[in-house]
Amino acid sequence: MFELPWEEEGPAVPETKYGSRIYLGVLAEAETAGPTAARVYQDFVGRLRRAAPGVKDLRLELEEPAPRKEDPGVFECWATLKAVVPHDLTRDGARNHLDAWRAILRDTFQTTCHLNHGLVHHTSSRVEITRQVFPFEEEPQVEAAPAEEKPKEMIRVKVLLGGQEYEVEIPKDENLLDGVNDKGVDVKWDCKSGVCDTCQIKVLKGMENLSPVNDAEREMLGDKVDQGYRLCCQVIAHGPCEIAH
Repeated sequence: MFELPWEEEGPAVPETKYGSRIYLGVLAEAETAGPTAARVYQDFVGRLRRAAPGVKDLRLELEEPAPRKEDPGVFECWATLKAVVPHDLTRDGARNHLDAWRAILRDTFQTTCHLNHGLVHHTSSRVEITRQVFPFEEEPQVEAAPAEEKPKEMIRVKVLLGGQEYEVEIPKDENLLDGVNDKGVDVKWDCKSGVCDTCQIKVLKGMENLSPVNDAEREMLGDKVDQGYRLCCQVIAHGPCEIAH
């Protein structure tokens, strides 16, 4: 019998996850800009894998292309490239693994753009900032639970309409016209903008509980506002009132 010599594994190589913002200008029409950008970016990622085989978990997140106003026929597309880079990554002239990774990104992207010259707007396409991606940035965002709405305070409104009397409750601080109509009391209106008098009402009680007369009402109703007339669509009800239409 014989035994193979035992080889102890060395310490694991440290690694860091980085994110890089990459800008690509593509020469395309609106309907082909997305597929064109995806084609160039896919070529870039494939070349990147071959240029840095030790880099893991390469992932590219593309954003929707948008037309450049200053350059008709050019669509700009941003992407975020994420990758786990080992600290033993090297490149001639690089001081550390991050410098090496930045150089590999820049050179590989420039090569990709050059080889896809018929699709790429060279003067604007570039690799921008590369920085560490922290764990909390990768955690899924939890939507905050909607705040529980407090029940609205209700106020009583009496409406004299077509010889009949209606008593309803509407939310406090509600538009008076909307409030009574929502309760099935059909106060007529045409514009809801204060430029007609279709929704004209007379306030019989509770004028002090209503919003002040505004300029639209004064212009439309004139001296009648001093006799208690209002435009229902322009009134906010803060308290109980009685009106006739």
